[in-house]
Amino acid sequence: MRYDFIIRGGHVIDPERGIDETADIGITGNKIAEVSDDAECGRIINAAGCYVFPGLIDFHTHIYGNGSNCGVHADYLLATGVTSAVDAGTAGSSNFDSFYGGTVVPSKVRIKSYLNMYGSGQIDYNIVEKFDRCEYRKQDILKVIDRYRDNILGLKIRMSRGVAKDIDAMDAMMEIAQEEGVGVCVHTSNPVVPLPEITERLRAGDIYCHCYQAWGDESILDENGKLRGFIIEAREKGVLMDAANGRMNFSIECCKKALEQGFYPDIISTDWLDDKYNISSHAKSLTFVMSKYMELGMTLPQVLRCVTSAPAKAMGMQGKIGTLKPGAYADVAIFKLTEKKAIHRDSANLTFETHKLFVPQCVFADGEPAFCQADFALLD
Repeated sequence: MRYDFIIRGGHVIDPERGIDETADIGITGNKIAEVSDDAECGRIINAAGCYVFPGLIDFHTHIYGNGSNCGVHADYLLATGVTSAVDAGTAGSSNFDSFYGGTVVPSKVRIKSYLNMYGSGQIDYNIVEKFDRCEYRKQDILKVIDRYRDNILGLKIRMSRGVAKDIDAMDAMMEIAQEEGVGVCVHTSNPVVPLPEITERLRAGDIYCHCYQAWGDESILDENGKLRGFIIEAREKGVLMDAANGRMNFSIECCKKALEQGFYPDIISTDWLDDKYNISSHAKSLTFVMSKYMELGMTLPQVLRCVTSAPAKAMGMQGKIGTLKPGAYADVAIFKLTEKKAIHRDSANLTFETHKLFVPQCVFADGEPAFCQADFALLD
């Protein structure tokens, strides 16, 4: 069999299939192909000494780079090993056409989206959303969902003081989500209402966003540092917990105590905005954030699941992305794991030190080399 590329001799970890071993990965066209004994290929990539992962998925980003002062250009993600992403409500019904045509269609990164309940979305740090039933433009929201149903995963709201009026703002969103059969993503930091009022409205598959936040009066922990019953009940009914690091949405103490009690995230993401990407000690990249969870005791396969197979399932693309199984899209990320100290900061400006760092070597997106480190030999 003839292959376009063979990635040979790397340490392959694919949580979707439970693989954690040295193996070869074939690429034919834009799909992963099993490497046969009679393989023919003039382009062999020597991945010895490297990890080979499915292309990473950043489930919470803001990548409306050409339409929002908060957003980052989507294809900046490729050099970090991320080949698929979810935009978490940067655009609303007023500008989703522009976002889709100017970002989703031309980007090499695969993109799914949440639609912001506020018509203008998050277009500037100085223009704050108004989450209030009377501010919603329901007919416009319904039209956009219908037009882009293959892309839109659901609706996004920030249930925070200063942007959400009250719980009725969420109720109005849930009515539309139920009517249209879509999910929701709820930002929970600095909550305007008690957190149990939020979780009791969420359904299986909905996203509880920023699960380790401690901004405001409430978090998932009680005054003794123990998990509160409402968050355990939410997980039991199938609500997905997204760490969504961000700058003001992550507390290292909350995260440590939750992990010690076995409350691991379903999804690990960055909440990438232009105040963090590449330069911030809060969430400069997805692999930077991943290293924090490894330092806190999660295994590499556990962490990798949270950035591959789990978000792929939440995106409705299980088996197509976030895996290296034959027939999946050929999104592949090759990394070296180096020993290097890094300092992470949380919302209270507390620091946390990690000692391992994933360095991208080569990234394939849809079967094509999308990034290659200067000192990595793409071909033998």
